[in-house]
Amino acid sequence: MTELRRNTLLALSLVLMTATITGEAVAQQQSAAGGKPPIEISATYGSMWGGNIGTFNGTLRTATGPSYGLQLDIPVHPAMSLELSYTRQDGALDWDSRGTTTKLTDMSVNYWQIGAIRGLIDGKVRPFVSTSIGVTYYSPTNGTVDIDGDIYNVGTSTNLSLSLGVGVKSYFGEAEKIGLRASFKVLPTFYNTNGGLWFGSDGAALGITGNAIWQWEAAVGLTVKLGK
Repeated sequence: MTELRRNTLLALSLVLMTATITGEAVAQQQSAAGGKPPIEISATYGSMWGGNIGTFNGTLRTATGPSYGLQLDIPVHPAMSLELSYTRQDGALDWDSRGTTTKLTDMSVNYWQIGAIRGLIDGKVRPFVSTSIGVTYYSPTNGTVDIDGDIYNVGTSTNLSLSLGVGVKSYFGEAEKIGLRASFKVLPTFYNTNGGLWFGSDGAALGITGNAIWQWEAAVGLTVKLGK
């Protein structure tokens, strides 16, 4: 088992185990208060950084840039919702070599993901954990780049990605229809990968091996509840 696979599975297991243990208490509280919460839609703005690929001659790097996100939370349980999300980073693809950083091209990084968000404490201020799976779409502006005098073709690419996050929602007023959302996420995007899903007497396991481009995002935004 590679270091990447071991660390990814460990992180996913810890998040899901924590959500399961703490979420049951929240579910009991919310069930007593009147069942599942309404659908929520959130819009966020933040910063994303990381995204390095090391080579023998230098490092390709996704430059730090602003990020924009939309999240749709659909309740499936009093303490848990299905979350559909889109996050976009506008930045650049840089080349770091011998202590010098050169901008190669402008590039957007787009995350399309589906996952789960689970509340940890009920009330006006609600911490949560989240996990999701989906794809990352890289879209460079230029079709070719110059690296140390050599011309390389670059194009769009789509890769498998995951996310692990923690955050908090804080609601306003008596009706709690509008609130603020703040979150921190780690988003690994995999390349040169192999994966598999195993079933046995002790349950199921998902394994992923290969390399990953690691990005991190800190974001804040507005959350609105739809319906009652």
